[in-house]
Amino acid sequence: MQPIETSRLIIREYTLSDLDAAHRLQVECFGADADSLDVTRDWLAWSVASYRNLARLYQPPYGDYLVALKDTGEAVGSVGLVSQGVPWRTLPAFQGEAPRDGLVQPEYGLFWGIYPAYQQRGYAAEAAKAMIDFVFHGLHARRVVASTDRANIASQAVMKKVGMMVYHNPTNEPFWFEVVGVLENGG
Repeated sequence: MQPIETSRLIIREYTLSDLDAAHRLQVECFGADADSLDVTRDWLAWSVASYRNLARLYQPPYGDYLVALKDTGEAVGSVGLVSQGVPWRTLPAFQGEAPRDGLVQPEYGLFWGIYPAYQQRGYAAEAAKAMIDFVFHGLHARRVVASTDRANIASQAVMKKVGMMVYHNPTNEPFWFEVVGVLENGG
């Protein structure tokens, strides 16, 4: 994936030299143990290799991408794409269109994480919007989804800010699918 620029940000592939930024993200945004630098190093090597290998296989560019300030190049977080397995039948609004057998359907899943020192400046929404544009216009996807837990109000606010319809799973199953943002490609 080529770097994506917005008015304030650059979204680019991680490189092996981004170890400190990647580890900071894992600790500050995702609760990793500060002593887990070796785990982050392994993850980073895998991520960098994934960019090449997915491209070789003509697959979507799933993975994490560094979000940096355009003016300084300073890392502020990460945004990325995953193949998101969606159990649509768990959401009442989708039960009519979901497969009757309850099988999970793959979708483009979007995620983000911004260092706490840079939160509440609109960076998550700006990065998410840029990735949505890439997914809709570059990959021609039907829709993008994002999921979070009920307690993550900030992530739910980002979902709304980028135009997603936000749905609440009335159950706690599956645990990773409590609150779901869905945005359809309008063409």
